[in-house]
Amino acid sequence: MSNEVTNHGHGGHGVEFEREDLSSRAIFGFMIGLAITGVVIYVIITGMYTFLDKYERAQMNTGSPLVKSNEVGARHIDYAPGRGDYVQKRFGDNGAPLLEYDEKSQFSDFLMKQEQQLNSYGWVDEKSGVAHIPIDRAMQLLVERGLPVKPEGAANTATKASASATKAKQ
Repeated sequence: MSNEVTNHGHGGHGVEFEREDLSSRAIFGFMIGLAITGVVIYVIITGMYTFLDKYERAQMNTGSPLVKSNEVGARHIDYAPGRGDYVQKRFGDNGAPLLEYDEKSQFSDFLMKQEQQLNSYGWVDEKSGVAHIPIDRAMQLLVERGLPVKPEGAANTATKASASATKAKQ
């Protein structure tokens, strides 16, 4: 009985391997077919992205009619005369927007500047006499003095004056 268990009932003669396994030729054929399919897919996707990129560049227009682009998709832009200082401060040397390098501290600085503007005195335009005052003081003045109100009938008087001025010109 022990001999039968060890030999699995074959008796030792006529033992062969299973013939239903895949052949090495089929495995290599599958691998070659898979590689060829991968190359074909790569070529198709690369061609598709190249076509879409060219199409996008051809359809691209500038954001403003005042802006002229040197070449399609270029990062250098010719701006209207007299705008160079603004562009330099806002966008840097090459006309591209400046990137944030430390978002938290930049946002914190921005909020601090706004807070300082809201809680301090200063000039907006000194030549024309326009200043800013702290928001708390502005609210106190508004409560004390109230909102400016036009006298009754002032709108009608202004309309009549402009109408008579128009008639005088004719």
